[in-house]
Formats: sequence, structure tokens, C-alpha cells
Amino acid sequence: MLLKNHIMQASFAHLIKVYTAIISVMVVLATTVFVAVSIRTYDAEVDQAENTAVVQIGQMLNQNQQVAAQFATQITSSANNLPSITKYFTSSISDYSNYAIDKSIAGSPYFFWPTESRQFFTQHDQVTQVTLRLLSQNKVFVATQDNPGGALYSAKDVHQKFAINAPLINQTTLETDGVLSISFDQHELKRQLAQIRAVDPFQIVVRSDADDEIFYFAGKRVTTQQQRDLKRALASDNTTMLQNYHVTKKRLSSGDTVTTVLNRQLLGRLIIGHVLPLILLGLILLFGLSVGLWLTFRRYQHQFNTIVDTVQAVSDGNLDARVPMNVRPTDLHTLADGINAMLEEIHQHIYTIYQLQIAQQEANRKALQAQINPHFMSNTLEYIRMAALEANQPELANVVYSFAALLRNNTDLSSRTTLKQEVKFIEKYVFLYQVRFPDRLAYQFTVAPDVAGVEIPKFSLQPIVENYFVHGVNFSRGDNALSLKAWRENGLVHVRIVDNGRGLTPAAVTAVNQKIRQPLAEDQQQSIGLQNVYLRLRDSFGDSFQMSISSAGEQGVTVDIQFDDQ
Repeated sequence: MLLKNHIMQASFAHLIKVYTAIISVMVVLATTVFVAVSIRTYDAEVDQAENTAVVQIGQMLNQNQQVAAQFATQITSSANNLPSITKYFTSSISDYSNYAIDKSIAGSPYFFWPTESRQFFTQHDQVTQVTLRLLSQNKVFVATQDNPGGALYSAKDVHQKFAINAPLINQTTLETDGVLSISFDQHELKRQLAQIRAVDPFQIVVRSDADDEIFYFAGKRVTTQQQRDLKRALASDNTTMLQNYHVTKKRLSSGDTVTTVLNRQLLGRLIIGHVLPLILLGLILLFGLSVGLWLTFRRYQHQFNTIVDTVQAVSDGNLDARVPMNVRPTDLHTLADGINAMLEEIHQHIYTIYQLQIAQQEANRKALQAQINPHFMSNTLEYIRMAALEANQPELANVVYSFAALLRNNTDLSSRTTLKQEVKFIEKYVFLYQVRFPDRLAYQFTVAPDVAGVEIPKFSLQPIVENYFVHGVNFSRGDNALSLKAWRENGLVHVRIVDNGRGLTPAAVTAVNQKIRQPLAEDQQQSIGLQNVYLRLRDSFGDSFQMSISSAGEQGVTVDIQFDDQ
């Protein structure tokens, strides 16, 4: 017993190791797949974030470039505008005002540069600063949102960041007379970029053809040192000095160059932070499954030991031993309950086997007797038939032959027969009635050749005919008639049995059709009535089988049967 327990414990320990190894491999593989997919997904998000940011910046720069170009075109659209602006640079504001009025009185369109600047700010609220430089002047015109009318400043005192430049081309000489510089509010664009997922580790710089910086964005995860590294590299115009950085340059449709800079170490830390929850979840899952598996096997081992001990006690001769039912309701509980039920029945089985041994001897005796009696009766009837033929009594011989055929059919133990053989059996059955009541019964049986060999359960049609002779026929009449027809139509076998005996009321027809479809009760299992016929045929031919009983009224009953013999 100790050896068995040791072997069983070793088996459970081996199972725990095997299942733990399987679970560990599955969890590690699943976690690895999820981590790999997560890394690829994050890389795709980073690439998508870079592309999205470049697209949005390009759209913003195109819009701003169009605004600057349109304003420059508006300024130079009239030949008098640039001379008027030059007058503004060289005159006091009062003299310039008088100049603009005099020009208007002389027939030229009224043009007053400070007013034009104010209107531009009113129409474009995203503009933060407008700077106008004329090549022939030393001063610079500067207008802001706080001072949209602007003022003139010394060139050395003017500082403008992130500006879009547009040349002022003289329409008469087609030469550049100055440069219009416009700065736009970049807060909204930066807010939109900050909302893009995976843009946190990026630095984005946009420089114009003149190598002027017109836009800069740094993600939330970009450190101050990383910003300094980029500014130092841009100042020296050498981005190759950015070690451990991924640098991408793209040329925009506006002619500007956008540079995206990504620190690889920062990206690595972000990826680790992205997949670390998956790794921790995999470890927690592995630990939980391993502990749960160990506890489960330990409980099963204890319960299984109890069952094995009980079975061993029974095998040692203690037939009163039972498995304690204090195990939890699991599959082992079901097993223990089944073992106890089996042990409870052992004594009864022993007694039953003893009784069966005695009963089997009696059954063998009855079986021999059942074989002897039909053979004896058949041989006797054949002797009577031959005697009738010798006595020149062919009708009596025919009656004896039909009765002997019925006897042989009844004692035949086969369960199935053909439709043709079943009808022949019924013919002999009806013939015996006709012999008893001559000139009072007519019958006609027709079986189409293509259905003659169809197999059906034995005694499937005979009970229907027998019902007619038990309940429907009236031999006080001389016109009793019975018809049976079998044929094939639309792939189905049809059998119709029609008599002119007592009819059924509509209520009785409904009741009979319902009753034949009901399951048999215990006392009906050996019955061969209509209900048994219906159930046997339905079991043979399935859902294709249909059977219905109808009556024309006071006289006659029709039974229709159809089924698919395939």
C-alpha cells in the first residue's frame, strides 16, 4: 500500500511538472507574441505620428505662405502703393496723411499704409507680427497685434522669429523692392501636434530656403539636454553630429525643409514602458496558473487517495466499505458517488446472477419447446393438406395451406420483410375469413412492381387489416369489401388501405390520429396495434413517414401511408 501511494504521488508530481512546463511555455509564447505585436504596433504608431505631424505642418506652412504671398501681391497690385509706402518711411505721419489724401483727390485710390496693416490684422487673427523692409530704407516697419498700425524701428532693434517671407516685386521694374515678413501664432498647431499619439519623443524643426527657422516643436518626453543637442547641431549645420539620434529630412511643397529628430534611447525607454505591463501581466498569469494548478492537483491527490483506499478495501474482501462523501462536488465527487452506488448493487447483482442462472435453464427449456411446437403443428397441417388432396378436397387443402403459411410467418423470427411478402401474408389471412363467409367478402390487393421489394418492418400492414375484421366488418351484409394498393409517386412509397365497414365520426378520427402518435405505455410495449405500427414505421423511415386515418362518414375507413424508402 505504501508503495502504491509512493507511485501515485510520484505520478501526480510528474503531472504537475509536465502541466506547469506546458503552461509556462504557452504563457511565454503568448506573452512573446503580444510583446512583439505591441512593439511593431508602437513602431507603426511612431511612423504614423511622424507622417501626420509632417502633413499638418506642411498644411499650416502652405496656408501661411499663401496668406503672406496674397498680402505681398495686394501691396504691389497698384503702381502707386510702393511709392506711398516709401513716402511713409521718409515722412512724418501727418505729412504722410496729407500725401495720401492729396493722391486720393488727384484720382488715385486711397492708400494709407497703417490702415492697410490694421485691416490685415483684423482679417487674420492668427498673425502675431508683420515686418516690412524696403531695400532703399534703413528703418523697418513693425506691426503687432498690440499695435496693428505699426511703427518704424531701427533694423538692429528688430528681432522676428518663425517668420514667413514674401518678396515685394515692383510691377513696373519687376525688381524686388523689399521683403514682407509675417509671423503666425503657432500655439494651435503645437496643441494639435501634442494630441497625436506617439509624438512625445519627437523634435520637429522647419527651416526656409534662406535657412531661417520658421517652426520648432518638442514633444513632452524631450529633455532639455536633447533640445540643446539639436540646437547645437542646427547652429553648426551638421546634423551628423547627433549621435544615437534618428534624423529624417523632408522637402515640403512650399520649398521649406522639415527635420524630425528622434532620440533612440528615449524611444527604447518608451517601448519598454509600453510592453512592460504585458510582461508583468504574463508573469502574474504564469504564477497564478502554476499555483492554482499545484493546489488543484494537491486536492485531487488527497481525494483520489481516499477513493483508491476504498476500492482496495473492497478488493481485500470488505464489501461494506464505502467512499466518504466529504469530497467537494467535483468530477471526483461524481466518481465516488458512482462507486458507492456500484458497491451497493454488488450484493444484489450476486443474487441476480444466481437467479439468472436458474432462470436461464428454464428459458432454454421453453425455447426448445417453442421450436418443437411450431414444427410439430406445421408438419401436422401439411399431413392434413396432403390427405385432403388425396380425398379430392382441393378447397380444404387450400385452407390448410393458407393456415400453415400464416403459422410459418408468425413463427419466423426475422424482423423485416418485403412489401410483397407482407401483402401475400395478408391475402392468406383474408382468404381464411372469405372461406368462413363465402359470398360476403370481396378484396383486391395491388402492389406495383417497383415497390414490391421495398423492405418494411414485419406485421406493419396486417394489424390495420385485422382492425377492419375486429371493428369494421359486418358479415350480416353481403357487400363487405377491402382494398389495398401500393405504388410509388414523386419518389415516395404510398400504401392505401380502404374498407366499407363501420365509419368514424370526425371527433373519433381526430382522436385516433392523435393517439397513434403518442409514445407507448409500459403495458403497450408488446402490442401490435395501430399505435405500435405507427411508431415502428416512423423509427424505420424517419421524418419522411406519414400515416393518417380518415373516414367518409357512417361507412368506410381509409388509412394512407407514405414514406421515403431511400
